[in-house]
Amino acid sequence: MKKIQRRALLCVGICLFLTFGMIFFLYEYGTKGDRWFIQRYNRHLYSDQQKLLSGTVEDINGVLLSQVQDGSRIFSQDEATRIANLHVVGDAHGNIGTAALSLYADYLISYSALSGAGGITEEGNHLTLTVDSRLNIAAREALEDHAGCVAVYNYKTGEIICLVSTPDYDPEHVPEDLESNPAYNGAYLNRFYSSTFRPGSIMKLITLEAVLSEIPDAETRTYTCTGSLPVGDNIVTCERAHGTMSLADALARSCNCVFADLSVELGGQTLQRYVRKAGLTHSYTLGGVHTAKGSFELATITDYQLGWAGVGLYHDLVNPCSMLIYLGSVAGDGRAALPTTLQKVTADGKLLYEHKPEKTSQLLSAEIAGKLRSYMKNNAATMYDLSRFPTTEIAAKSGTIETKTGKSNCWFAGFLTDSEMPYAFLVYMENAGSGNRVAGSAAAKVLHALYETR
Repeated sequence: MKKIQRRALLCVGICLFLTFGMIFFLYEYGTKGDRWFIQRYNRHLYSDQQKLLSGTVEDINGVLLSQVQDGSRIFSQDEATRIANLHVVGDAHGNIGTAALSLYADYLISYSALSGAGGITEEGNHLTLTVDSRLNIAAREALEDHAGCVAVYNYKTGEIICLVSTPDYDPEHVPEDLESNPAYNGAYLNRFYSSTFRPGSIMKLITLEAVLSEIPDAETRTYTCTGSLPVGDNIVTCERAHGTMSLADALARSCNCVFADLSVELGGQTLQRYVRKAGLTHSYTLGGVHTAKGSFELATITDYQLGWAGVGLYHDLVNPCSMLIYLGSVAGDGRAALPTTLQKVTADGKLLYEHKPEKTSQLLSAEIAGKLRSYMKNNAATMYDLSRFPTTEIAAKSGTIETKTGKSNCWFAGFLTDSEMPYAFLVYMENAGSGNRVAGSAAAKVLHALYETR
């Protein structure tokens, strides 16, 4: 009798084990099946060259960017379109992890937990990206042969309408020396998402936010620049003596001496707090993309180092995507939509996914955001030669960082103040020259293309 009871208990135990095992499997299958499905060991989804063999990608205007034809992944017939959209579409081998063919592979393949591979076709699902391929072509031309990135996004909806990163290559005709030629170093990397760079004078926007928030009489003071500022036993320098000016003039003229002095007055811990609050030390998760974290160590450095840090010329690093989101929040009264490149996914005319805006937390107060907009608009009106641009409704800040090569890395970043055109933009170029003259001119070309296509 006892033997029968033991056997019965053993059978019950086995049944419970199998039941719980089946429940666990079904849970895992339901929640992770799509990720199992797109792995490269599923040979029916990939060619011998490991090319994804399902799914179509187009831009926001319906321009075909990539599809599968006769068992091969192909790209646009236009070379300029292929190259300019490389880092948002990707390459056939999935080397660019932040691009659509890798990032949205589970959307491209018609996976169903019920049918599995049963409905797979070359066409697969249909991805519509937020980018305008024509704007990307204009941005790529504006970068010329410089490494860098350009991005434009709608800070109300989050839609990235322009995103270009260089160096790049033609995904239809991959260079034989892609892996060995230094000219292609970082070609698989989307610099907008995955890199960090010295901010230069665009850092003065964060410093100005802290000043406006923490120093009550900052806007009523008169500032004088003689071209150099003693800080401890060292000297912070300006390109020239700017003379006597207001705080708005100091930002417009990008005066190192004034902003270094204000940074020391604020103190490293205070400035660090504003950098963190602005999201510049944060990694955003954007539809599977994890942006690079900025690096700012301001709390424990000397006053001299802090002076240079406050003007963006110390060792600190900023991620372009995080900076663009901050610019969007300045334009949007302290909050901005999180960026995306995926507009919608359809299958046989049925809508499977559609982008819905998701906003940041309050990165700065609406009052201070309004003041920063005014200061940045003054920059553009007084210093940036608005005749280059298609509109005078621009708020911006340039940045220039000297390098050992003799040529400077440069930024031009800002947003449109036209309520009908809620776009923030950013240009970063390496070994190119002045932020105002070079990056500003590149931004002007992109904005001209934007107005022509809207």
